[in-house]
Amino acid sequence: MKKIFLLSVIASMFLFGCGPDDTTTTPKEETDKLAVASVLKENKSMVVKFSGTNCPPCGTWGWQMASSLKDGVEGFGTFMTVYGQNFVAENYITGESTTLQNAWGATGYPHFGANGSVTSIDRSAGVNVAAEEQEIYDRVNAHAAADVVANTTLNYEIVDGKINMKYAVAQWADLTAPYLAIYVIEDKVEGYQAGHSEGNGALHKNVLRKELTAGEGYGSAVEGLAVGTNVTGEISIDVDSEWDASKISIVPVMYSKVVGGYSFVNASIGNKVD
Repeated sequence: MKKIFLLSVIASMFLFGCGPDDTTTTPKEETDKLAVASVLKENKSMVVKFSGTNCPPCGTWGWQMASSLKDGVEGFGTFMTVYGQNFVAENYITGESTTLQNAWGATGYPHFGANGSVTSIDRSAGVNVAAEEQEIYDRVNAHAAADVVANTTLNYEIVDGKINMKYAVAQWADLTAPYLAIYVIEDKVEGYQAGHSEGNGALHKNVLRKELTAGEGYGSAVEGLAVGTNVTGEISIDVDSEWDASKISIVPVMYSKVVGGYSFVNASIGNKVD
Protein backbone atom coordinates (compact mmCIF):
# COMPACT_ATOMS: atom_id res chain seq x y z
CA MET A 1 0.00 0.00 0.00
CA LYS A 2 2.76 2.42 0.86
CA LYS A 3 4.51 1.69 -2.41
CA ILE A 4 1.37 2.34 -4.42
CA PHE A 5 0.75 5.60 -2.56
CA LEU A 6 4.26 6.79 -3.35
CA LEU A 7 3.84 6.12 -7.05
CA SER A 8 0.56 8.02 -7.04
CA VAL A 9 2.22 11.06 -5.50
CA ILE A 10 4.96 10.99 -8.13
CA ALA A 11 2.38 10.69 -10.90
CA SER A 12 0.48 13.67 -9.48
CA MET A 13 3.65 15.77 -9.40
CA PHE A 14 4.31 14.91 -13.05
CA LEU A 15 0.79 15.69 -14.20
CA PHE A 16 0.37 18.95 -12.30
CA GLY A 17 3.97 20.15 -12.69
CA CYS A 18 3.74 20.64 -16.48
CA GLY A 19 0.99 23.20 -16.66
CA PRO A 20 0.71 25.99 -19.22
CA ASP A 21 2.47 28.53 -16.96
CA ASP A 22 5.67 26.47 -17.10
CA THR A 23 5.75 25.92 -20.87
CA THR A 24 5.24 29.48 -22.09
CA THR A 25 8.17 30.95 -24.02
CA THR A 26 9.11 34.53 -24.70
CA PRO A 27 8.48 35.44 -28.36
CA LYS A 28 11.61 36.19 -30.34
CA GLU A 29 12.12 39.83 -31.15
CA GLU A 30 11.98 40.49 -34.88
CA THR A 31 15.30 41.77 -36.19
CA ASP A 32 15.44 44.77 -38.51
CA LYS A 33 17.26 43.37 -41.49
CA LEU A 34 17.77 46.81 -43.03
CA ALA A 35 19.31 48.37 -39.93
CA VAL A 36 22.91 49.52 -40.40
CA ALA A 37 25.16 48.24 -37.61
CA SER A 38 28.21 50.31 -38.54
CA VAL A 39 29.59 52.47 -41.32
CA LEU A 40 32.42 51.02 -43.36
CA LYS A 41 35.52 53.21 -43.25
CA GLU A 42 36.82 53.04 -46.81
CA ASN A 43 37.08 55.13 -49.96
CA LYS A 44 35.37 54.32 -53.25
CA SER A 45 35.27 56.40 -56.41
CA MET A 46 32.45 57.39 -58.75
CA VAL A 47 33.27 56.98 -62.44
CA VAL A 48 30.86 58.44 -64.99
CA LYS A 49 30.26 58.29 -68.71
CA PHE A 50 28.34 61.33 -69.96
CA SER A 51 26.52 60.14 -73.05
CA GLY A 52 23.69 60.59 -75.52
CA THR A 53 21.67 58.00 -77.40
CA ASN A 54 21.99 59.98 -80.68
CA CYS A 55 25.80 60.10 -80.37
CA PRO A 56 27.57 57.63 -82.72
CA PRO A 57 30.95 57.74 -80.88
CA CYS A 58 29.09 56.91 -77.66
CA GLY A 59 28.09 53.61 -79.24
CA THR A 60 31.52 52.71 -80.64
CA TRP A 61 34.77 53.59 -78.84
CA GLY A 62 32.78 55.13 -75.98
CA TRP A 63 30.90 51.88 -75.50
CA GLN A 64 34.13 49.91 -75.35
CA MET A 65 35.74 52.37 -72.93
CA ALA A 66 32.69 52.20 -70.67
CA SER A 67 32.93 48.40 -70.55
CA SER A 68 36.63 48.59 -69.75
CA LEU A 69 36.14 51.15 -66.97
CA LYS A 70 33.18 49.33 -65.45
CA ASP A 71 35.26 46.17 -65.12
CA GLY A 72 38.44 48.04 -64.18
CA VAL A 73 37.04 49.94 -61.20
CA GLU A 74 35.10 47.02 -59.72
CA GLY A 75 35.93 46.80 -56.04
CA PHE A 76 37.35 50.32 -56.03
CA GLY A 77 34.31 52.30 -57.04
CA THR A 78 31.08 52.48 -58.94
CA PHE A 79 30.37 53.23 -62.60
CA MET A 80 27.31 54.90 -64.08
CA THR A 81 26.15 56.28 -67.42
CA VAL A 82 24.53 59.71 -67.25
CA TYR A 83 22.18 61.03 -69.92
CA GLY A 84 21.67 64.76 -69.50
CA GLN A 85 19.97 67.25 -71.79
CA ASN A 86 22.45 67.95 -74.61
CA PHE A 87 22.66 68.11 -78.40
CA VAL A 88 22.76 64.30 -78.75
CA ALA A 89 20.14 63.61 -76.09
CA GLU A 90 16.99 61.57 -76.61
CA ASN A 91 16.44 58.80 -74.07
CA TYR A 92 16.98 58.31 -70.30
CA ILE A 93 17.28 62.06 -69.65
CA THR A 94 16.72 63.27 -66.08
CA GLY A 95 17.12 66.61 -64.35
CA GLU A 96 19.76 65.26 -61.98
CA SER A 97 21.72 63.86 -64.93
CA THR A 98 21.72 67.27 -66.57
CA THR A 99 22.89 68.87 -63.32
CA LEU A 100 25.84 66.49 -63.03
CA GLN A 101 26.72 66.77 -66.72
CA ASN A 102 26.95 70.55 -66.55
CA ALA A 103 28.69 70.67 -63.16
CA TRP A 104 31.34 68.13 -64.16
CA GLY A 105 32.14 70.10 -67.31
CA ALA A 106 31.21 67.66 -70.08
CA THR A 107 31.75 69.43 -73.40
CA GLY A 108 31.74 66.58 -75.92
CA TYR A 109 30.16 63.16 -75.96
CA PRO A 110 31.03 60.70 -74.77
CA HIS A 111 32.97 62.40 -72.01
CA PHE A 112 34.28 60.38 -69.08
CA GLY A 113 35.22 61.53 -65.61
CA ALA A 114 35.79 60.51 -62.03
CA ASN A 115 35.09 62.00 -58.62
CA GLY A 116 33.53 65.28 -59.65
CA SER A 117 34.95 66.31 -63.02
CA VAL A 118 35.60 65.03 -66.52
CA THR A 119 39.07 64.17 -67.76
CA SER A 120 41.41 67.12 -68.21
CA ILE A 121 43.25 65.99 -71.36
CA ASP A 122 43.01 68.39 -74.31
CA ARG A 123 40.69 67.06 -77.02
CA SER A 124 41.37 69.70 -79.66
CA ALA A 125 43.41 67.23 -81.73
CA GLY A 126 41.11 64.30 -81.04
CA VAL A 127 40.37 61.93 -78.18
CA ASN A 128 43.24 59.99 -76.65
CA VAL A 129 41.24 57.07 -75.22
CA ALA A 130 44.17 55.39 -73.50
CA ALA A 131 45.30 58.61 -71.82
CA GLU A 132 41.81 59.52 -70.63
CA GLU A 133 41.23 56.06 -69.24
CA GLN A 134 44.56 56.15 -67.43
CA GLU A 135 43.72 59.53 -65.89
CA ILE A 136 40.54 58.02 -64.46
CA TYR A 137 42.43 55.05 -63.00
CA ASP A 138 44.96 57.46 -61.48
CA ARG A 139 42.14 59.35 -59.77
CA VAL A 140 40.57 56.13 -58.50
CA ASN A 141 43.88 54.89 -57.09
CA ALA A 142 44.63 58.22 -55.42
CA HIS A 143 41.22 58.30 -53.77
CA ALA A 144 41.54 54.71 -52.55
CA ALA A 145 44.85 55.59 -50.86
CA ALA A 146 43.64 58.83 -49.26
CA ASP A 147 42.41 59.26 -45.69
CA VAL A 148 38.71 58.51 -45.29
CA VAL A 149 36.83 61.69 -44.41
CA ALA A 150 33.25 60.37 -44.36
CA ASN A 151 31.20 57.54 -45.76
CA THR A 152 27.73 56.05 -46.02
CA THR A 153 26.59 52.46 -45.53
CA LEU A 154 23.17 51.67 -46.96
CA ASN A 155 21.03 48.53 -46.91
CA TYR A 156 18.04 48.10 -49.19
CA GLU A 157 15.41 45.63 -50.30
CA ILE A 158 13.07 45.55 -53.27
CA VAL A 159 9.71 44.05 -52.33
CA ASP A 160 6.12 44.46 -53.52
CA GLY A 161 7.08 47.12 -56.04
CA LYS A 162 8.95 49.26 -53.51
CA ILE A 163 12.58 50.00 -52.71
CA ASN A 164 13.01 50.28 -48.95
CA MET A 165 16.33 51.44 -47.57
CA LYS A 166 18.06 52.50 -44.36
CA TYR A 167 21.43 54.19 -44.16
CA ALA A 168 23.97 55.61 -41.76
CA VAL A 169 26.52 58.35 -42.44
CA ALA A 170 29.73 58.69 -40.43
CA GLN A 171 32.43 61.38 -40.36
CA TRP A 172 36.08 60.91 -39.30
CA ALA A 173 37.70 64.19 -40.33
CA ASP A 174 36.76 67.84 -40.90
CA LEU A 175 34.13 68.25 -43.61
CA THR A 176 32.40 71.40 -44.78
CA ALA A 177 28.64 71.20 -45.34
CA PRO A 178 28.20 67.46 -45.99
CA TYR A 179 25.63 66.43 -48.57
CA LEU A 180 24.30 62.98 -49.44
CA ALA A 181 22.93 61.91 -52.81
CA ILE A 182 21.36 58.47 -53.25
CA TYR A 183 21.31 57.35 -56.86
CA VAL A 184 19.12 54.65 -58.40
CA ILE A 185 21.11 52.82 -61.09
CA GLU A 186 19.67 50.36 -63.61
CA ASP A 187 22.01 48.08 -65.56
CA LYS A 188 21.47 46.64 -69.04
CA VAL A 189 18.70 49.00 -70.09
CA GLU A 190 17.68 47.89 -73.57
CA GLY A 191 17.19 50.67 -76.09
CA TYR A 192 18.49 52.56 -79.10
CA GLN A 193 22.10 53.73 -79.30
CA ALA A 194 23.53 55.46 -82.36
CA GLY A 195 26.76 53.85 -83.57
CA HIS A 196 26.08 50.58 -81.77
CA SER A 197 25.91 47.41 -83.85
CA GLU A 198 22.74 46.26 -82.08
CA GLY A 199 20.83 49.50 -82.65
CA ASN A 200 17.56 49.29 -80.71
CA GLY A 201 18.80 46.24 -78.82
CA ALA A 202 21.81 47.90 -77.21
CA LEU A 203 22.12 47.26 -73.47
CA HIS A 204 23.03 50.51 -71.72
CA LYS A 205 25.30 50.07 -68.71
CA ASN A 206 24.42 51.36 -65.24
CA VAL A 207 22.01 54.10 -66.29
CA LEU A 208 21.34 56.83 -63.72
CA ARG A 209 17.57 56.75 -63.23
CA LYS A 210 16.92 58.98 -60.23
CA GLU A 211 18.40 60.76 -57.23
CA LEU A 212 16.28 60.08 -54.15
CA THR A 213 16.95 62.70 -51.51
CA ALA A 214 16.20 65.90 -53.39
CA GLY A 215 16.15 65.21 -57.13
CA GLU A 216 18.72 67.87 -57.94
CA GLY A 217 21.80 65.78 -58.58
CA TYR A 218 23.76 66.45 -55.42
CA GLY A 219 21.19 65.35 -52.87
CA SER A 220 20.52 67.14 -49.62
CA ALA A 221 22.39 68.33 -46.53
CA VAL A 222 23.26 65.81 -43.82
CA GLU A 223 22.11 67.71 -40.76
CA GLY A 224 23.89 67.12 -37.45
CA LEU A 225 26.89 65.25 -38.86
CA ALA A 226 30.20 65.89 -37.09
CA VAL A 227 33.47 64.10 -36.43
CA GLY A 228 32.81 60.95 -34.42
CA THR A 229 29.06 60.94 -35.01
CA ASN A 230 26.61 58.92 -37.09
CA VAL A 231 23.47 60.22 -38.77
CA THR A 232 20.84 57.71 -39.87
CA GLY A 233 17.90 57.85 -42.23
CA GLU A 234 15.47 55.78 -44.26
CA ILE A 235 13.68 56.12 -47.58
CA SER A 236 10.99 54.12 -49.33
CA ILE A 237 10.01 54.71 -52.97
CA ASP A 238 7.91 52.99 -55.61
CA VAL A 239 9.74 51.19 -58.41
CA ASP A 240 9.07 53.18 -61.57
CA SER A 241 7.09 51.31 -64.22
CA GLU A 242 9.95 51.82 -66.70
CA TRP A 243 12.55 50.18 -64.43
CA ASP A 244 13.47 46.51 -64.26
CA ALA A 245 13.61 45.88 -60.51
CA SER A 246 15.94 42.89 -60.95
CA LYS A 247 18.62 45.17 -62.42
CA ILE A 248 18.42 48.02 -59.91
CA SER A 249 21.24 48.99 -57.56
CA ILE A 250 21.55 51.87 -55.10
CA VAL A 251 24.63 54.09 -54.89
CA PRO A 252 25.08 56.65 -52.07
CA VAL A 253 27.55 59.45 -52.80
CA MET A 254 28.74 62.12 -50.39
CA TYR A 255 29.69 65.68 -51.31
CA SER A 256 30.82 68.81 -49.59
CA LYS A 257 28.99 71.98 -50.52
CA VAL A 258 31.62 74.61 -51.31
CA VAL A 259 31.67 78.05 -52.90
CA GLY A 260 30.53 77.66 -56.49
CA GLY A 261 29.30 74.09 -56.25
CA TYR A 262 29.96 70.70 -54.70
CA SER A 263 33.14 68.74 -54.08
CA PHE A 264 33.16 64.93 -54.23
CA VAL A 265 33.89 63.25 -50.88
CA ASN A 266 33.17 59.54 -51.17
CA ALA A 267 30.97 56.90 -52.76
CA SER A 268 29.73 53.52 -51.65
CA ILE A 269 27.60 50.70 -53.00
CA GLY A 270 24.31 49.79 -51.36
CA ASN A 271 23.93 46.33 -49.86
CA LYS A 272 20.90 44.47 -51.19
CA VAL A 273 19.24 42.46 -48.44
CA ASP A 274 17.19 39.42 -49.41
